Amino acid sequence: MYSVAVGTFDGVHKGHKYILNKNIENAKSNDLKPLAIMLRYPMSQYVNGFPGLLYPSWERAKFIKDLGMEVEIIDMQNVWNITHYKYLEILKERGVKYIVCGEDFKFGRGAIGDTRFLLKHAHRYDMKVQILHDLKEKGNRISSTMIRNAIKKGNIKLANKMLEKTWTLEGPVYEDRHIGQKLGFPTANIDIRFKEDIIFPKYGVYLVKGKIENIEKEYWGLMNVGVRPTYFENKKVPKVEVFFIDFDYNIYNKYVKIEIINYMREEVKFKNETDLIKAMNEDLRNAREIIY
Repeated sequence: MYSVAVGTFDGVHKGHKYILNKNIENAKSNDLKPLAIMLRYPMSQYVNGFPGLLYPSWERAKFIKDLGMEVEIIDMQNVWNITHYKYLEILKERGVKYIVCGEDFKFGRGAIGDTRFLLKHAHRYDMKVQILHDLKEKGNRISSTMIRNAIKKGNIKLANKMLEKTWTLEGPVYEDRHIGQKLGFPTANIDIRFKEDIIFPKYGVYLVKGKIENIEKEYWGLMNVGVRPTYFENKKVPKVEVFFIDFDYNIYNKYVKIEIINYMREEVKFKNETDLIKAMNEDLRNAREIIY
């Protein structure tokens, strides 16, 4: 039998941990197992031009498991036609005895199910409900949307504070045009969307720290996110490139995880490569001052 929390839990931020930890407390006090039913994407992925996840599903699942819970990952398209009544029937069949949720919790086809419905009908399914008030910081509700907005504005320090951890990007390294190598700054091109749609941060240069597959040491680096406006490319798509400082190894096809420490400057279209190299050297000097 379970006490359950249901949601996308994108970021597993302060607000999510408040709900998840309450779920664990309820499970212990009612002799139940704590379970998180986690949606891979929120509904906005399908209807509102969703900018992307903060973390892929496997990272979110790991964060939640580390809190001490079981996790089940489900896809929205497999449940969005289920009525709110059927939703509760399925939870009952799953052995759910307790539901812990925030005050904005919605469920069932058309998001008709809400906390008022739960309070009125949960007892019919032999379930109890605990509804938690929003966790706020300086009067603002902490939410995944708020964190995504901070990341899109380059406010990484605020995002990390709300996440209570350093935001990361990850993925395999792929071979590209070798532009960085030509300029004296060989970069690793990281496919952050190789499995799931992850958010691109504000275009520009970032100070980062990276962990490379099969290499024990972590390396500081400069990450550039953007469309490389200085160069002509047939298709301008966002790219994530990292120059690892004091590092000179071939890491094509290696898996890399990057901690995003700080936003340093905006992406710029330079007149020529000389100006670009000058800016990159200045970025490196600024990075070394922070690191050392």
